[in-house]
Order: sequence, then structure tokens, then C-alpha cells
Amino acid sequence: MHTSTTGRDARPIRRLHTAVLAAALAGLLLTSCSAPEDDAGSASPSASASGAAPSTAAPLREAREGWKMFTDPGRLVSFELPEAWVVQPLEPAVGSYAPGSLHYAVRTPEGVTTAELHTGILTPERPCPEAERTTYHVIGSDPLDLTGGAPAVTGIEPRFVVRLITGFRFFGSYGITDQVGGADGLACSLPNTVQGTEALGRFSFGDLEVLVPKVPAETGPSTVSFGTIGEAEAYYATPEFATVREMILSVRVGAGPAT
Repeated sequence: MHTSTTGRDARPIRRLHTAVLAAALAGLLLTSCSAPEDDAGSASPSASASGAAPSTAAPLREAREGWKMFTDPGRLVSFELPEAWVVQPLEPAVGSYAPGSLHYAVRTPEGVTTAELHTGILTPERPCPEAERTTYHVIGSDPLDLTGGAPAVTGIEPRFVVRLITGFRFFGSYGITDQVGGADGLACSLPNTVQGTEALGRFSFGDLEVLVPKVPAETGPSTVSFGTIGEAEAYYATPEFATVREMILSVRVGAGPAT
């Protein structure tokens, strides 16, 4: 199986220190250097991106056995994560997000980032000239129940997806989306974002906000790519990734503080 590395563009990664997990997760999980690392042992929700004290918001719901619940201070979003993992704040890129938006990384005890949560995304839709469209492939797709209620009867139901887009290799990512990739199985980019409540805006929860194919000069240690679709399917079929998948599928949107 091809060994890949994962991460957000232009950010360094760290590998797991445990050899067994390193073999299974090499490249699966991204690590951001922008978040503080002094909270790695904390089991409570992290501070906001502005450096506020750790959240004391009551959980919106109970977690399953062996997991715990993260709820942001404003009670706008919650998700389950394994008890040993932690949530830490991230510093957002200037101009890319609405004021007061939420930015968190979920990390293992070894410091590996399994997913990032960003709200208030302002990035405009990318143009897609006909000549730049390329094939994409859906490796996995699961319904996403964001509210805990009945699914919407109109529009595209939000989903957790694992997808590949074709360049000189197959480039992969995972996250949540409420948008189809493109007509006839062709696209220029694959957004991993969902429209949330007015307070949340467009938000993401996964490894990348948008997946695009790259040319060789744009790739590096933070790029996830595969030689074949079969390699990608095996890569995303590990028990370790199943845990990441369950975490992202657990995300729910709240109504905010009680009035």
C-alpha cells in the first residue's frame, strides 16, 4: 500500500510516535502548527480561538461509552470524540472567515490532528472552466444528521464523504458536504462544507475545506495522494479511520444559548 501523508496545505505535520499506529495512520491525519500545544492532556473542551478560558458549556447531549462530548461555549455545535483525544483552538486565517467564527482542531494524545472544525467560511466558490474539469470518485458517503431531527425534504442532504479527485495522481480528502461534486462525474474542486445556522454560516469538519488536484510542484509532505483507486480504498478502510469517521458523523448543530 502506498504511504501517504495528510495535512492542510502549507502546514507541517507530525507523525505518531507509536510504531504500530504510524504504520496504519501515516498520512491519514493532518497536524496544524498554528494551535497551542499546552492542552494535550486536557479532557475538557478547549478555549476559543481568541484565547478565552476553557468552555464550561453544558453538553448538548450524552456521549457513547468510551467517548466524550465537545460543545463550544456558545452551544452552537457539538460532537463526540474518543476520551483520550482533545480539542484545541486554532488561529484563523485573516479574511477567510466571518468575525466570531469557531476554529478547532481535534488531536490524539500524540499530537496528530484528526480533523479541523471551521465556521463562518467566506471563501468564494471557485470558477470551473470546462477545460479544467477532471474526474472525481466517491470512496464513501454517509447521511449526516446535523440536527437530530427529520432530514430535509428539499435540497441536498448533508453527508460525510470520502472523495478522490484526479490529477497526475488521485488526491483524497474527507469531510462534510451538502454539494454534489459536479455534473457527469467531473469537477475542478470538491468542497467539504455545509451551510449551517445563521450563527454558524458555512462550516467544515474534516481534513480539508476543499479538495483540488495538484501539479507536482504543489505537492509535499502534507499532500494525500494515491497511485490507484484501490490504494485509496484500502487507506480509508482502516479501523483507525473508522474512528475518525464516527467522530465526524456525530457532529450536531445546536440552537445556541438558552434565552
